[in-house]
Amino acid sequence: MPTIEANGVQLRYELSGEGAITIVWIHGIGSSHHAWDALLPQFPGFRHLSYDVRGMGESEGTPGPVSLELWAQDCNALMGALGVERAIVVGHSMGGAIAQRLTIDFPDRVQALFLLSTSSRVGAVATAGWMRQAEEIEATNPKLAAARRAVAKYNMDEEIKGIQVPTLIIVGDKDPTTPAGGSVIMSRCIEDAELEIYPGIGHMPLNEEPKSIVRLNGWLEQFRAVAV
Repeated sequence: MPTIEANGVQLRYELSGEGAITIVWIHGIGSSHHAWDALLPQFPGFRHLSYDVRGMGESEGTPGPVSLELWAQDCNALMGALGVERAIVVGHSMGGAIAQRLTIDFPDRVQALFLLSTSSRVGAVATAGWMRQAEEIEATNPKLAAARRAVAKYNMDEEIKGIQVPTLIIVGDKDPTTPAGGSVIMSRCIEDAELEIYPGIGHMPLNEEPKSIVRLNGWLEQFRAVAV
């Protein structure tokens, strides 16, 4: 179970696969790197780096608040510690928000961006819901409560307009957590972003819709060709 110190905490990570290009996989809230275990073998030709976000899975947590900025700093430091200069970055849900923040704050780290069931902003209704959930679990799970507060309020719409890397966005039109409208907004903000909306699919398109695996593999071909 490898761990490494990055940005002042011990982060649990896994490296798998083989390839000249690395894909970094960032999971959603309350999950861990194991969320990707069954998916990674379906994307051959790359080295895969998955890890547990600070305070989740087997990674070390810290007392007090966390933020998208802090999580992005962690990812940047993890890549540096493992000698990954640049990577394709994948983020699901919360992980997608972290991936956007990483691309904004550390653009030299990101070769391309895949955003899965995520958003660049949080509306008032969602903010209230996240904050309510944080209060409900504060006594039993303060780290997860802090994470819920971290995703309760953000708006990166203007900042992601500066993203200049190839970007693929996938979402299901029945996603109750990150509705498809948020993906439409991201696709309009990020220059030349590609958007796929799958009908009848919820929050886990790569698990629910085989066509999304085909779509992602097709998009990744441009990087396999470069690596040859």
